[in-house]
Amino acid sequence: MKKVLFVFLLTISLGVSAQSHRYYCEVKGIEKSLSSGLKIIFDFGNSQSYNAWGNLRSKLKFVDDEGKEIEFNSMVDAANYMVDRGWNFQQAYSSLYSGSPIIHWIFYKDAESFEKAREGIMTKEDYDKQKK
Repeated sequence: MKKVLFVFLLTISLGVSAQSHRYYCEVKGIEKSLSSGLKIIFDFGNSQSYNAWGNLRSKLKFVDDEGKEIEFNSMVDAANYMVDRGWNFQQAYSSLYSGSPIIHWIFYKDAESFEKAREGIMTKEDYDKQKK
């Protein structure tokens, strides 16, 4: 009986893990050009983040349930936001672009779909679609 139960539980656990996929998000901190602080950018890899002038497209900015833009005070503030939504920190590194430092933090989440992984995260574009 114990063997049957063990095989049953093993089969279920393998089936559950086979259904999930690992999704990644890169959180980038870039120094603001004319003021102090960082511009925080979330890159899920599924759409172009910047317009032709190098500015973050406004429809990709994160908003709350009322459509108000969420301002992040720091990389840690952004990390807390991601962790509160079930994402796991994986790696951090830095780079230079045109002499300016960029901070990169990589997060991942195992989920059944990209939509499930992004649950609780709403962009301006998502909010506008929801309101229609």
